[in-house]
Amino acid sequence: MGEKEKDDLLRAIFNEMQALKKTLTQQNERRIGRAEFAKLLNIEPETLDARIRDGRYIKPFKDGRKSYWFNSYVQSTVLDVGTENKATS
Repeated sequence: MGEKEKDDLLRAIFNEMQALKKTLTQQNERRIGRAEFAKLLNIEPETLDARIRDGRYIKPFKDGRKSYWFNSYVQSTVLDVGTENKATS
């Protein structure tokens, strides 16, 4: 096996491990529904829907009829909104 093949194999293994790590992290993470997400942003659920349509926030994941976002995404979004709304000195 040449150096390029070894490098490609190592890169593929690394990418697979990163995908596995992300999946395991998401499986252990709390899910946030539409109403709770909107409440954390201090907006109405309909406003959240409009912002999703505009592409401001990602579309929710689906589990059957339930829609949800992972807590880490919700928290980063809430923190970003809080940072945007602060006045600069």
